[in-house]
Amino acid sequence: MPFSNPLALLGLLSLVPLIIIYLIRPRPKEVLFSSSLFLPEGEAERSAVLSRLITDPLFWIQALILITLSTAAAGPYTLSEGTPSTHLAIVMDVSASMDGGFQQALNIPEPYLDSYSKVSIVIAENIPAVTLQAGSPTEARDTLAKITPKAVTSDLSGAMNLARGLLGTDGGNILVVSDFRGWLGDDPESTRKLLESKPGISVVFAKTSTGGDNVALVGGWSVPSGSGYVNHTAQVHNYGSARQVPITVSSPGGSSTKAVSLANGQDYYFSFNAVPGINIVSLGVNDAVSSDNRAYIYVPGQRQTNVLYLGEDEPSLIALQSLPSVKVEKSGDPLDFDVVVASKNSSTDGALNRYVDGGGKIVYVAYNDNESPDYLPVKINRRAAGPVSLWQRSQEFAGDIHFDEIGVQNHLDAAPRRQSQTLVEANGAPVLAYWMLGKGTVVYNGLEYDSDFYVRPEYPIFWYETLNWLLGVPDISDSNKKTGDIVPLGEILTVDTPSGGETTSNLLLDDVGIYRYRDTTLAASMYNPQESDLVGDGASYPSGQFSMASAREAQTQNDLSLWVILLGAVLILGEMALVWWRREA
Repeated sequence: MPFSNPLALLGLLSLVPLIIIYLIRPRPKEVLFSSSLFLPEGEAERSAVLSRLITDPLFWIQALILITLSTAAAGPYTLSEGTPSTHLAIVMDVSASMDGGFQQALNIPEPYLDSYSKVSIVIAENIPAVTLQAGSPTEARDTLAKITPKAVTSDLSGAMNLARGLLGTDGGNILVVSDFRGWLGDDPESTRKLLESKPGISVVFAKTSTGGDNVALVGGWSVPSGSGYVNHTAQVHNYGSARQVPITVSSPGGSSTKAVSLANGQDYYFSFNAVPGINIVSLGVNDAVSSDNRAYIYVPGQRQTNVLYLGEDEPSLIALQSLPSVKVEKSGDPLDFDVVVASKNSSTDGALNRYVDGGGKIVYVAYNDNESPDYLPVKINRRAAGPVSLWQRSQEFAGDIHFDEIGVQNHLDAAPRRQSQTLVEANGAPVLAYWMLGKGTVVYNGLEYDSDFYVRPEYPIFWYETLNWLLGVPDISDSNKKTGDIVPLGEILTVDTPSGGETTSNLLLDDVGIYRYRDTTLAASMYNPQESDLVGDGASYPSGQFSMASAREAQTQNDLSLWVILLGAVLILGEMALVWWRREA
């Protein structure tokens, strides 16, 4: 008889102390005699103890109780043959290119379901996921009805390997439903050959048709304009026949629509100013893929920034005054302002030291070599003759500025202080640097000394990005992602997604739209030509066929522990009755 926990049979060793107790236990014998007679000397009987051990029913009852308890703990069972067990694992491609033919794809598994006792379902996104494990055919139908296509490219090979793991050691069949137009990872056919090289596994490819005309938003680029807005450029491509395409741009300030004629294979680019808030670009078409007909651009809102400008009027003052949501004043207490810009001949050295030490933000614009305040991250030494080229060492902010194109005739030779960070340098001397001083931050700007930086179109953008960096305003790229990206949240949070609430610690952006969690807003757009291009039929693979050898006879395990426990209970009741009878006798 097999046991599920055979180590519990060690409990049978408890019979040894029971036997020893009975061997050494004294048992006086009652003898009737006259008070006037002496007792005769008794003779020892060799087998008295052993005889008493064998004939005492209480010993046997207690021994059987110990045996039944140990046997029950060991979990005895018997095996009987059951009905054949079969397992089907369905890999459902939910990539964006499946959109047009997705209902057809959902109907493909239907003829197979009732032939299997267990069904598992894996959805093939860029990160495959299990939606049903060893469920019934009815549960499989309910699960399939809830699956929708996503705005991502699928990892078919990863999903097939995940399905193989769900089948377990008994094996089974894997049905892959896909248009096989594109995928991440290994080639699906190579993965099929690898899986079928192991006994008990069969893989069938069920190809679904997803062709059709499609017009798509395939690209989008956002550049801060320096005016509080973001200049967004969108790319539209026509993968179908010539047609008129209505393009609508919606923003918190309103919407506008224009129709564009696109020939087959033609690209169309257009730009607009995205304002703070949620901006939407949509194509007024009903085509094969819906996820590429809308794009979202989120521009974080900015509160008013109060800037104190100290010193003579220079181009930096004009640039700051041109920025929206920025209020510039030329006098006042530094503690009342978010940022202080110290320009030529500013003379509040002591006050600024106290300001930055308490957590203030300072941008020092260097215009001469005879001033070098103690709060600077560099020590200005002298004027160095040029011309000279600038080299960008780090991109912590203003990374999109082409510093190497700035014409610098002469520059200030400065030495970096300890714990300062140099962003741009000229002949090894820092011309843009910063450091943390006390609780505040100081930026050294030597870019405007004898250069043409102030006449370049990036100049206002530089000041826009510098203020945003100092005040912790998120970069536009941090708020706008592509679908398929994974955003680590650092903890388990509930996220408001385009398809509903989701609780996770790693957010997968698999739908086009807006995601919100805590005080963060993210916009996700597809921009994936691989999924939007439905020209052609995709990869062609042999369908394959299922092997009936994967159906194995199931063995049913019949647990006998309950019956053994009931027998032990009866023996315990018998022991109690015997002890009571002896006491009464």
